[in-house]
Amino acid sequence: MSAKKKQADTYTDTAQLRAELTSAMSAPRASVRKEDEKRTGQQAPLPSMPDRRRRRKSVTDIKVTEKQSNLSAWRFVMRSLDAFAVIYVITVGIWNGYIGANNNGIIAPIAAATLGSLFFIGLLILNRAHSFKPTERYLDHMKTVALASTGALGVWLTIALILRPDSFLPDTLAKSGLLATGVLLALHTLYYMHIRRLHENHALAPTIVMLGATESARRIIEENARTKELNILAIFDDRIARAPHDIHGVPVVGKVEDLLAWDKLPFINRIVVTLPSMAAKRKQAFVEQVRLLPNRIAFVVDEFETLNHVRQRVSEIAEVSLRDVTGSPKSGRHTALKRVTDIALSSIALVLGAPILLLISIMIKIDSPGPVIFKQQRHGFNNRIFYVYKFRSMKKESEDLKAERQVTHGDDRVTKLGRFIRKTSLDELPQLLNVLKGEMSLVGPRPHAVGMRTNGKDSMELVEEYAHRHKVKPGMTGWAQINGSRGALETAEDIATRVKLDVDYIERSGFFFDLYIMLMTLPVLLGDKDSIR
Repeated sequence: MSAKKKQADTYTDTAQLRAELTSAMSAPRASVRKEDEKRTGQQAPLPSMPDRRRRRKSVTDIKVTEKQSNLSAWRFVMRSLDAFAVIYVITVGIWNGYIGANNNGIIAPIAAATLGSLFFIGLLILNRAHSFKPTERYLDHMKTVALASTGALGVWLTIALILRPDSFLPDTLAKSGLLATGVLLALHTLYYMHIRRLHENHALAPTIVMLGATESARRIIEENARTKELNILAIFDDRIARAPHDIHGVPVVGKVEDLLAWDKLPFINRIVVTLPSMAAKRKQAFVEQVRLLPNRIAFVVDEFETLNHVRQRVSEIAEVSLRDVTGSPKSGRHTALKRVTDIALSSIALVLGAPILLLISIMIKIDSPGPVIFKQQRHGFNNRIFYVYKFRSMKKESEDLKAERQVTHGDDRVTKLGRFIRKTSLDELPQLLNVLKGEMSLVGPRPHAVGMRTNGKDSMELVEEYAHRHKVKPGMTGWAQINGSRGALETAEDIATRVKLDVDYIERSGFFFDLYIMLMTLPVLLGDKDSIR
């Protein structure tokens, strides 16, 4: 048999085998279709071929971390702990070594401890030992801390050796410095483990979405793939038909209207507009669509469009090369101090006020049937929804969870006891629990009910800047409350006044300003005879 004849027979056998296999695989499907046709009396549809075209991701495919922390605040806390530990260890070590030696008084150990502590703390800050970048390895971080500590110890001993005061005890200084170094290494091991866990859970890097699938967006995403300092979730572009499915793994998921309707938008830290300067009209249109959101909105400045992204740090892009449109967030120091103050004062108030809280609870149960605590959905930071706690002041059957009807003078829904605790604001004491949970602060704009209505209209639709009051956590008291804007909001003018005072507070907020508002709250409450509460 010729070679061509053998090859032809092989092709024939292969074709027959393929046909038989196809027939055998399709036979069960055909029999099933026939049985379905007999049972239903209708012709069964032929099986459809799967659509192998690539599907564009949507906002429902994007995973958003809801439990987020502030890295700047953590850095402030860690610097403060380091400072306390260094001052304590060095002061105690030198005190024990100096007192009783060479007839020294207290001046020598205090001066030596102060000088040493300043060197240790200063070199830790200069060496950026509290940066905790996402890509930093443990050994590299420990090396930074060790170099800063040993450098501080070396400078400290050198200066003491040059000055050679009568009270100079090099052994005591060396032992105190080495002990401080060991304590710092132990502390930073704990810091590193905690911060690493937060980074792995995407709880520290700012959560960002971009408007515009552009070259600037590509540069930021490429650099961020190396540094991982930002958590870039998605890109939105109104020209979605022209846009790619993704840019280096970051999906292009929809238009701006999809962003505005996204239920996870309250957990986005910053919206970045990445359109170039030549697209000024599109950039302005994007900003107009999103500028009333409480989220921080920024756009890439023109200078960044010419930078070499390989040399440009993402942290610099986030802090320098982006210009905020709706204001900058507060510093880590401000955030940390405010949270520490909230936890400390609310804890003390709950402990000292426990008898009063218990008495009010008993009186509510005696006064009218129903639960002691009333829970209602309110808008918090970035429009996040949470349940606010209050002592129930209304009849159980008259509860208005959506605040569609605000309380008026002589409102028959309010109980006898309810009138008293509302008038004195005692009904708001359970919100101390909201403060402890981190949903509220002691001072801030008062949280309004979700769906609150004024004159039959949604209150938040009456004032354009309404959402700006949600740029910070809501508070138990605030600048608006001590300036007469308390109780029901009956007109659009009332809402505009409240929003103006709330935005004014956000711009001026600080530790001493908050303290002033807290001190002024009680006399304002006691002297307020006009507000309906």
